[in-house]
Amino acid sequence: MEFLLLGSLAVRRSGTLLELGGPRQRAVLTMLLLHSNEAVSVAQLTEAVWDSPPVSPESNLRTYVAGLRKVLGDRLITRPGHGYQLAVEPGELDLDAFDQLVRDGENALTDSDAEAAAELFGQALARWHGIPTAELNAGPLLRAEFTRIQERRLTAVEKYARTSIELGRFDDVIDRLRRESALHPLREELWAQLMLALDRSGRRGEALEAFATARKHVVEQVGVEPGTRLRQLQQVILESRVPSPAALNAHRQLPMDIAEFTGREAELRRLCEPGPQTTVVISAIEGMAGVGKTKLAVRAAHRLVQRFPDVQLWADLHGFDADELPAEPSAVLESFLRLLGVPGAQIPESLEERAALYRDRLTGKRALVLLDNAAGEDQVRPLLPGSSSCTVLITSRRTLLQLDGVRSVFLDVFTPGEALALLSRIAGEDRVRADREAADRIAELCGHLPIAVALAAKRLARRPQWTLQDLVAQLERGGGLGVRGVFDLSYQALPDHQRRLFRLLGLHPGEDVTAESAAALAGLTAHEASDLLETLLDEHLLQQHTPGRYGLHDLLRSYAVEQVMAAEPPPARALARRRVLDWYVHTSWQSTRQLNPQRKLEIVRPDPAVHPRTFADRDAALLWCDTERANLVAAVREAAEHDLPEHSWSLAQCLWDFFNLRKHWTDWIDTHGVALAAARSIGDRDAEGRMLITLGIALREVRRHDEAIECAQQALAIFRALGDRARQEPALNNLGIVYMVQGRVDEALACYEQSAEIARELGNAHTEAVLLNNIGLLHADAGRFDVALARYLRALEIRQEIKDPYSEAILLNNIGEVHRGLLDFPEAVSYVDRALETFRAIGDLYGQAESLDNLGLALDGLGDRRGAEKCWLESVTLFEELGEPKADEVRARL
Repeated sequence: MEFLLLGSLAVRRSGTLLELGGPRQRAVLTMLLLHSNEAVSVAQLTEAVWDSPPVSPESNLRTYVAGLRKVLGDRLITRPGHGYQLAVEPGELDLDAFDQLVRDGENALTDSDAEAAAELFGQALARWHGIPTAELNAGPLLRAEFTRIQERRLTAVEKYARTSIELGRFDDVIDRLRRESALHPLREELWAQLMLALDRSGRRGEALEAFATARKHVVEQVGVEPGTRLRQLQQVILESRVPSPAALNAHRQLPMDIAEFTGREAELRRLCEPGPQTTVVISAIEGMAGVGKTKLAVRAAHRLVQRFPDVQLWADLHGFDADELPAEPSAVLESFLRLLGVPGAQIPESLEERAALYRDRLTGKRALVLLDNAAGEDQVRPLLPGSSSCTVLITSRRTLLQLDGVRSVFLDVFTPGEALALLSRIAGEDRVRADREAADRIAELCGHLPIAVALAAKRLARRPQWTLQDLVAQLERGGGLGVRGVFDLSYQALPDHQRRLFRLLGLHPGEDVTAESAAALAGLTAHEASDLLETLLDEHLLQQHTPGRYGLHDLLRSYAVEQVMAAEPPPARALARRRVLDWYVHTSWQSTRQLNPQRKLEIVRPDPAVHPRTFADRDAALLWCDTERANLVAAVREAAEHDLPEHSWSLAQCLWDFFNLRKHWTDWIDTHGVALAAARSIGDRDAEGRMLITLGIALREVRRHDEAIECAQQALAIFRALGDRARQEPALNNLGIVYMVQGRVDEALACYEQSAEIARELGNAHTEAVLLNNIGLLHADAGRFDVALARYLRALEIRQEIKDPYSEAILLNNIGEVHRGLLDFPEAVSYVDRALETFRAIGDLYGQAESLDNLGLALDGLGDRRGAEKCWLESVTLFEELGEPKADEVRARL
């Protein structure tokens, strides 16, 4: 038999629906199904069927049971003295199947398999078609049962939503959450998930509207404000403390398709053919520079998107960039993992571990990965997914024979027909048809190379008064065939100010430029630079993968470098380079002021022609750093390589907060290593010491403890030699932290005590409080709770004097932990409550999660298990939202 409760009540035998009788008889069956294989008493059935039962309900119930027995046979048995029992076999009741799917989904979450969990939760919810309340005369007990199973369904909805949001499938859940929140307007968790899904899909305004709607329902129906979770979430969205992941989404990462794409139909068909079902499909587009490999790959990728809708990743590997080193696979993997939702702190250090995690994150996903400008097999191999549901497109100037299973597509120059087709598409079909012989000659003079044909065609399109013969004469007069002759023709035809900006772009650090950075390079306003960049884009001398950002093709970048070296004297080149590096240093400084307002930085004054960008809030600053990251890293190296060491270390120290926040370990270590060498090259001991401190912190974070200690010791020696007590204090503090991590308690304590003494001597109350906290942690870890408590309380006094709520909340939480260690649970609860209140006031989600876990432990010590579990549930929710693995540790307490 098949018993259906999750919709209209129904029973099927061999596919045939059975007649179940009237509303009260159906209510009896529903109650028996909800307690299948258990005895249900007459009293329970009475309360399930009637609000006001008859004088002798037993007689009525016997009638209903007899009617059901005619349909169900010996499945329905009488248990003398206990009531009635309905026998249901495993797999027959849809509610049981729903519960099992939910349990399987929860197990998948425990195993960190979000993909499987989302699928299982979705299957569970698909079994629901409603609850048979309308067709039954349900009494109070049955209505309570319906409420109970509805709660199970809503809990599954929330788990499905949370998992889907984690996977970036926002569209899958937004419509469902809108329906559910409308049906259950007082269920705040549904509103919270809806706000998260909207915010993370880039619809921040709608997320705030959802809060306003939720608040209206709660205030009007209950007469109170929404709970803490909704209010905190609204505050986070309002203040944009965490950038919406929609700004850096793993979906739709492909460059823009090319409107003027022409030809290559045979190659496109090969690239879009389905591959084997058992292995990842790898296609390599190979050919010379300028032949159109990237354009073909982008066009193919956009055609393939429908077959690979889950994730599309793209990276320029810079395999043949004369001015940039080939991209390190480890750095590319870090970027991909972040886009796939892995928090920076959870990204492994080694290439092998990153590659393994990357493959794991793409397992089962329909993912497309586009790897442009690959240097060779070794660069590409770690970036390949392992799942047969994925496909990879690679472009390279080399043949990638050693990649297992690769399908090679060799791309030659255009055929004469393809060259004419592109010429017609850009310059006009009528013009080409009017002088086919001249058109053939233009294609020949361009060497049938796509980039050269496109540039020549653009020249014609911009000059309608020219005939094709005019262009032939121009090209032949230049004396060159192929791409160089076309470059010369396009470049020489530009006005002086456009030529100047184009060649100066050869000095710009990094992958691409914006109007602001180009303006700094050329000493222009951003408006002037924007107009010039758009003109160069129209002339096909620039390309644009994303709006507002302009790049040079490899061949054009080399050409620009040649022109700037020939046309600009060394002083002019040096001034342009200094200006653009000034812009990066001072804009980074402006971002640091938002990311860490307490930090004081001393940097060189910029050129008067440079206008650094400013930021309205932390979110905007962080988004700029994320977007410009590759250029910022390149700028540190560029400054060091061109005799601007102060720019190198100034930019590195400005980037420290960003790298620390995002956990970009590789970039942090690389840039600070370069900046350290730059400081040493001119004997600037102060800058050398500062770079050693921040480099040591990065090395400590990636557990290279011996190197971190060496950096801190060298920095300490430098500042002692310089007599700089202020700089000795952070060197000692960081040295103490590494010792503490290594378990070298006495050495750590000695460093902290010396650093605290210096802080007191210099009147640096903030630093003294930090060090007293660190000292307290050492004593607490050693079980010396009384000593730890004394240090914490003194630090708390200082914190209250200098009004630093964040640090004060950390101390309050630590004091609560110490009281717990002393088994003084009431005091522990008191201090942790204050910490939690402060973290909520300042909107620190991580601090709230930590405090809630600590509060749960204190309440458990008091014997309040229910209160403890409530705290732990909220802590787990917050840790999960933050992508923090500690969620598993707290969940284990439940």
